Amino acid sequence: MVKLLGVPAFVWAGLCLVLSVVWVFVWPSGQATGLLWYALRWGHSLTWLLLGVAAATAALGAPVAAQRIALLALPAYALFLYATVTV
Repeated sequence: MVKLLGVPAFVWAGLCLVLSVVWVFVWPSGQATGLLWYALRWGHSLTWLLLGVAAATAALGAPVAAQRIALLALPAYALFLYATVTV
């Protein structure tokens, strides 16, 4: 069983997915338009969704795929942070 900080990866996946759902309903308000609006609206939720999928993938025994999925969360979060700071 894959664990991080002594907690099974499936638990981490569940927590990440719960956070992803929370951020669907709670997001920073700003006057962004275009791509920045999408980044501000969906970036945080997408980041947690990708981390949850990565944790579940690791728990299922595919660590290389899990790492690649987790790396996809970096640009999503970077764009979200950029939109948050600039709007």
